[in-house]
Amino acid sequence: MHARRLMLFATGAVAAALSLQGCRTPGTPGGSSFYQCDARTRLTVDYTPGGAIVRVNRGRAMTLRHTPSVAGSVYEGRAGQRLERRGGSVVWNTALRTAPQTCQSVIVPR
Repeated sequence: MHARRLMLFATGAVAAALSLQGCRTPGTPGGSSFYQCDARTRLTVDYTPGGAIVRVNRGRAMTLRHTPSVAGSVYEGRAGQRLERRGGSVVWNTALRTAPQTCQSVIVPR
């Protein structure tokens, strides 16, 4: 009887852990965040402990590294990309010579 209870408990614990895996919070490591920007640009951002992985319009992934900043969380890429988090929005810039775009957080990508 004790072995049966232990087996049921273990099965329930595994099921609970697996179901919570899909409940990651957007904007935290392990969860994707989606942004709608000016000029019809859409960003998918996966924040990692050392940076962010950004996809523009579901294209190729770009890895940006976290850069220390007094203004908040800033991520920069080797080719001049820059992502700056400002609460529920971000400012995205693809290169140093282009104008930055303001992007608002969206729940479901369109």
